[in-house]
Amino acid sequence: MARAPSKPVEIVYYPKKARGPVPRRLQTVETVVTEIAEEPRPSRKGRRTLTDETIDPGEQAFADLARLGHEAFQAGRAGEAKVIFESLVALGRHDAFAHTMLGTILLGAQELDAALDQFETALSIDPEDLAALVYRGEIRLSRRKVARAEEDLGRAVKLGPPGDPFVARAKKLLTLARANRTA
Repeated sequence: MARAPSKPVEIVYYPKKARGPVPRRLQTVETVVTEIAEEPRPSRKGRRTLTDETIDPGEQAFADLARLGHEAFQAGRAGEAKVIFESLVALGRHDAFAHTMLGTILLGAQELDAALDQFETALSIDPEDLAALVYRGEIRLSRRKVARAEEDLGRAVKLGPPGDPFVARAKKLLTLARANRTA
């Protein structure tokens, strides 16, 4: 059974500084829903629109902020990056990257307890987060928890590709840990 076409509804509202009702014609909800359900027009110049079903605006905003925070960190603006990643972590999303980046910033600021908490959270979300493993191992090594540090660093060496800078760092720290254990 075909739906009857929607009819416009007349809405009466009273704007400020006007006397008496002012009729205004609006579309019904059904008309609006029908129009949205139709295929979206092709976007101009390759840009995506909000009606494009392949993009979740919340996910896109989160990713854009994470990228901005990472760029700020790489540019040496650690304070700005910290604010961004604290905001992303405060959203409560399970995103290992945000926790790892916040932990990295805190580690650079010598806030070891807070950094360790962030790395623990990142590893609970993604147990194979290479950066979080290496940095957690580094903190454990600095606290003379050599056996646990060796676990993290050894696992990082096994997980990561040989040319990765985190693997190289893990190898150096592993050598240092073994040298400290025998000394």
